[in-house]
Amino acid sequence: MQYVKAILSLAVTIALLWALQNKFGDIPPVGKLLNPVSGFWQNAESKNFVDEAELKLPGLKGRVTILFDEHRIPHIFAENDHDAYYAQGYITARDRLWQMDIQTRSASGRLAEVVGPKALEVDRNKRRMGMVYGAENTLKGMQQDKEVWEGAVAYADGINAYIAQLSPKDYPLEYKLLDYAPEKWTPINSAFLLKLMSNTLAGGSDQFAMTNTLNKFGTDVIKELFPNRPLHDEPIIPAGTKWNFSPVEIPKPSKSFIAQMTEHKMPEKQEGIGSNNWAISGSKAASGYPILANDPHLNLTYPSIWYQVQLVTPTMNVYGVALPGAPGVVIGFNKKISWGVTNVDAA
Repeated sequence: MQYVKAILSLAVTIALLWALQNKFGDIPPVGKLLNPVSGFWQNAESKNFVDEAELKLPGLKGRVTILFDEHRIPHIFAENDHDAYYAQGYITARDRLWQMDIQTRSASGRLAEVVGPKALEVDRNKRRMGMVYGAENTLKGMQQDKEVWEGAVAYADGINAYIAQLSPKDYPLEYKLLDYAPEKWTPINSAFLLKLMSNTLAGGSDQFAMTNTLNKFGTDVIKELFPNRPLHDEPIIPAGTKWNFSPVEIPKPSKSFIAQMTEHKMPEKQEGIGSNNWAISGSKAASGYPILANDPHLNLTYPSIWYQVQLVTPTMNVYGVALPGAPGVVIGFNKKISWGVTNVDAA
């Protein structure tokens, strides 16, 4: 009887240990997560703040120093552009690796690989939309510009240099919760990020509702309710401007196109997605200097969609915000100019 109890206790212990090391549905591997050596305990941040670091990594061509201000924003000083983008990739991965990973999976239709069947419909939508095809074509365009391509490759190399340093205990917490490891980064991942941004800005559509409304009420009603000319087009088109031109003839839609617009509902268009910017002459500013204000109307996300950074080399000194997953600064300024980005509808 004692042997039976011993064998039964051993079997239960082994089964429990196995269960704690494996994921069940949405429940993470609790044993791995609570392991004091490699679990979530290792993700605690140190109270000691490092305000300066010198990168010494394979692949760098010169000296790279990174200064962190009181907001922990990195200011990267490199002896050449390659190393600046390499360091940008490295430091962005250090702070935002899982965000970069999951947004790439979202764009490429691979979420179900890590979160399970619940994401299959989302993945199918992205693949049917042609996100992969679009990213592949964006990649070809990047390869045709030597400077852009070299920057994208250097950025990817920096990300991979950070990933290569990680052991499972160092993985960001989200990887431990979902029980998977980060993949090697390639330039097409940056292209996926750009496609995801395009989807955010232009992925919604009111065509489903509008087409069915047109079929029910007719052309005259639609023209009265939804005039072709926007209501808020001034000062883009000055008041009183005559539209004295012959419009392009609209081709009659095919039956298959009408079916597509009326039977397969697309994500609805979100009002307010877009942006604005304003430029004020120095003659109208109290400081005497011109002012540029840029307000991109993007989704509120956590972590933030932006990553603040400064890049300094012998050929550039730029400060602003980047998109985690893409090299360079999207919105910012250098010693001579500042710039913003807007997404507008055609008037």
